[in-house]
Amino acid sequence: MTDGRAPPSMTFMSTISSRVCRAFGLVLAISGCAQSPVGLTEQGVVVPGDWDPPASTRAIAATQYVDVVDPPPVLPLGSCTSTNPWVGTCTHPACIRAHPGTTELDVYIRGRWTYVGAGGTYTCRRNSNPASTAYLSVHSVGRAIDLMIPTIGGDADNTRGDAVANWLIENAEYIGIQRVIWDGWYWNGEHGFSQISDTRNADGSYRTDHHVNHIHTELSIDGAARRTRFFTEGAPPMTCPIVCYGTAVVRADCSYTDCAATGEVCLDGPPRCGAGAPPEPAEATLQASATLPSVTTVAALSRFEFLPPQRLFDTRTDVASTRLARSDGATSGPLTATRTGTVTDFPGLPAGTTSLWLNVAAVPGVLPGFISVVSDGAASMTSTLNFFPDRVRANAAPVALGAGGGVTFLSNTDVDVITDWTGVFAPTGLGLQTAGPLRVLDTRASGTPVLAGVPFPLDVGAPAGAVGVVASVAVIGGATPGFLSAFPCDAAVPVTSNINFAPASVSANTIVSELTDGHLCFSSSADVEVIVDVTGYLVPEGELSYQAITPTRVLDTRSPTSRYTGRLGERQVIELPIQTLPGMPADVHAVVANLTSISPGSRGFLTAFPCGVAAPPTSSLNFDSDAPAAALTVSTLGSGSLCIFASARTDLVVDVLGVFVPTPAAPPPTPGPGPIDPNLDDDPNPPDPSATDDASATDDAGAAGSDAGARPSASSGCQCRVGVGERASTGALLLLGLTLAALRLRRRRTTAP
Repeated sequence: MTDGRAPPSMTFMSTISSRVCRAFGLVLAISGCAQSPVGLTEQGVVVPGDWDPPASTRAIAATQYVDVVDPPPVLPLGSCTSTNPWVGTCTHPACIRAHPGTTELDVYIRGRWTYVGAGGTYTCRRNSNPASTAYLSVHSVGRAIDLMIPTIGGDADNTRGDAVANWLIENAEYIGIQRVIWDGWYWNGEHGFSQISDTRNADGSYRTDHHVNHIHTELSIDGAARRTRFFTEGAPPMTCPIVCYGTAVVRADCSYTDCAATGEVCLDGPPRCGAGAPPEPAEATLQASATLPSVTTVAALSRFEFLPPQRLFDTRTDVASTRLARSDGATSGPLTATRTGTVTDFPGLPAGTTSLWLNVAAVPGVLPGFISVVSDGAASMTSTLNFFPDRVRANAAPVALGAGGGVTFLSNTDVDVITDWTGVFAPTGLGLQTAGPLRVLDTRASGTPVLAGVPFPLDVGAPAGAVGVVASVAVIGGATPGFLSAFPCDAAVPVTSNINFAPASVSANTIVSELTDGHLCFSSSADVEVIVDVTGYLVPEGELSYQAITPTRVLDTRSPTSRYTGRLGERQVIELPIQTLPGMPADVHAVVANLTSISPGSRGFLTAFPCGVAAPPTSSLNFDSDAPAAALTVSTLGSGSLCIFASARTDLVVDVLGVFVPTPAAPPPTPGPGPIDPNLDDDPNPPDPSATDDASATDDAGAAGSDAGARPSASSGCQCRVGVGERASTGALLLLGLTLAALRLRRRRTTAP
């Protein structure tokens, strides 16, 4: 077969074989505490030379095919030099902590083969292979595991390591394994087995790591996202002691919760949390002594001016992307890691324009990545929009014009880009009157969704004379993907869009739109629920003008030097002192910032709000558990500080793009409507009702959402459970295991096509 796949007959035999093995694994799991697989002895046996997979493994491996998706290149080249396998020192925007599937598989393997140690999952670094140093390591994108195997005299313990490596390859499709490297060999889900080069350095060491003390395991995108059968149909159940597995506590009923969230302490006996590493803190840690980054203002103080919504370019077609001048001279095609695009042609641009208000949408290919939108000629140190395969994402992007009067678009992977503009910042125009955040619409409560193709008018509660509104809009998709547009109700539905949404997902973006008699209209391509939280109004006499800032990263909880380090905890509130950033203009009243959620523990949301009040029942960004998400926010400050509430665990990146300050000689700003009284409901209502109270939501240890009010009582040693905490005899457990296994196998065989 030219595509590397096996004939159906071979696949069928492999499936039956693996089902029998998994059924037998079920017996072991139920009949006692964590056991080593049959046939292994306590004393390992060294196999001379490299790993030699047996004929049976090679035969099954020939039936496996898994798409291999490698991480993006390091750009600019040389910006990331760390190859440290445990403490990568790079701060590349593509770096993301271990995905839920990665962590869950790591936990499972170390529970099934108790001699396997934790070598770690995430580290932000470049690839250590001499031939691939221009690319990030798969550990950097959260889809790799190092499984530590004991050595004997410095050589691989093949009796132990081979069993794990063989199992991973034999079940590659079922689990979602794209690559395995162990003891001189590697297996690739598209190309099969290959031997690692034996080339040595001058000191006799191998030039390329032969992996004699650990098995490098990479998950596919579907495996990392828990979409493969291993996660949807289940692996052989693990035993049920109340101990720590990785960063999760396993309760007596086999449900999981987060170690750090409950403050649980690891118990004696294997496996321990992170092989002795301290558990993740329950919340992000404030580093009060951290150095705050300096900001640099660009262009003059300016006001907002609406323009008719217009599509600047769409790289999916040649005719729609003529305004985008590609860096390699091409006249068509998407952005790539080596092809940027610049636009300098803006029809009808008002004189003196300093910045543009854009809406940027990414239509990704097979790789995840991010887009940066910057002033022409400026370096990219921040990101505008993160994207993931099979999902179209959009985000607002206020960006200052560069020295050449243009804007540049960069991406770290291949991606089609669609960009619209709706307004500019210029010497004259509208000023901002801050508000809220104030929830003015939740169609779930009203029972009236936005219907496909039917304009939906909304009274946004604008003050007299308001011309426009600034609002965070969240869309809860139904069964059909699509897009939503915001526009003044006396205008035709525009050919542009503000939010792209996927089925059964929540997408959010900040919109700036003109009003008609205080009303804003929405049009959607599919039936959706919509939530609108107003953060400001644009009025002719608005006292606040816009000051653009060179995009500056003020927070990255993945970085050890950030003001907060570690993932935000569930319901944690952090404070960012925007006014005290070196170089910040005086008397800042509101900030324009891009929020990016990375490595979330479950589906959730973030709320940006002025410090000094309780977190309001609104949201600024919604995120899923399996992909980064970004959204722009325009938020009022409280005593010069921005506060951010997290409904679920997540790393957080905050990039400041601009601020609003009083116009010189203008009277003090008149505050708009304040937040809804938090005492009415101290539990913020997320746009997605399953964001915080869905018991099946998983954190990044593959664990169920934590329930601090039902904290399990710990027990020492290995305690297995049958019924309600009763320990059954080994004979009864074995009989139960055999019965369940037989029923499971019979059911699958009789229902197969």
